[in-house]
Amino acid sequence: MGRKDFRGEVWTTVHPDILKRIVAVNDEAVDGGNGNDGHSRHAVELMQSFFKERIWTTFAINGTAANILALKSMLPRNGCIVCASQAHVTTHECGAFEYTLGCKILECECDDGKLTTDVLAARLKAAARYGYVPQVVVITQPTEFGTMYSLDELKALCDYAHSRKMAVYVDGARIGNAVAALNVTLSEMIEGTGVDAFSWGATKAGAMFGEMVVFRRAEWGANLPYLQKQSMQHLDKSQFLGIQAEYLLESGLWLENARLANQAAKHLETRLKQIGIPIRYSVETNMVFCILTSEQLKAVTQVFDAHYWDEPTHVVRLACTYLTTDEAIETLAAQLKQ
Repeated sequence: MGRKDFRGEVWTTVHPDILKRIVAVNDEAVDGGNGNDGHSRHAVELMQSFFKERIWTTFAINGTAANILALKSMLPRNGCIVCASQAHVTTHECGAFEYTLGCKILECECDDGKLTTDVLAARLKAAARYGYVPQVVVITQPTEFGTMYSLDELKALCDYAHSRKMAVYVDGARIGNAVAALNVTLSEMIEGTGVDAFSWGATKAGAMFGEMVVFRRAEWGANLPYLQKQSMQHLDKSQFLGIQAEYLLESGLWLENARLANQAAKHLETRLKQIGIPIRYSVETNMVFCILTSEQLKAVTQVFDAHYWDEPTHVVRLACTYLTTDEAIETLAAQLKQ
């Protein structure tokens, strides 16, 4: 297999500063019960400091678990969610939502992975005759294609959802990339638009593992300790998760790493355009989707681990991280110029 420079964040190493803190925590006495250690408590306090209003939080081991735990808290047994057909919750999570919760997903066709109020309204109208009870709009920010919802677009979706007595949940596995690219605060993107709940991704920000689930409604936070354990997300040695979230938030590393990844993607986009490679989606965060011929992909895979994201259209995803170097980008460009 070739180098994995452009496979994505889960293929990168853990940030060395986080590794140092994990090792240091191993020498500390745990100052709290499972899931209630000092580092986890401080991480929650740091997350609360971003917001004016009270929030309710818990931890999960990874992004899929965070999504399922959050939606389990938000949905009644007969509820369903609405999302873009490309959303992670309905694609790469391999039916975890349906298998675990037994609830229905109403998918919306969106070319760039972004829901609009018109698309949402049309999907809800078409589904009404079947008696579904849509209660949560799930969006990915940024989307699976690296595109972003602007603050105005987020607010429009939230206003529409709330007018239908629905809530809005943001899958934020890469939320730092969106905050950095929009040059806004987390509060402006969440409180300022009306988003009701979100996940905050640590894994793709440089952590070994771990995400946070954040609610803005008390009724969803009331039973979080119970639901976390029922969902098998109650990590016994929670200090090793807590220290990672604490450090990322306190140091600002979650945003620094996101900015570096976004900048690398823009550099990559520029180089690809210079050698005539078509770009499929607007490059707004850390992912570049380009169109490569079979010969070009074969040349790339002589050095890098790559594959067609969508084979019929020859679209390839190139995901940048905080570790993506100019050297790697130039090597990729050189392979494509052969």
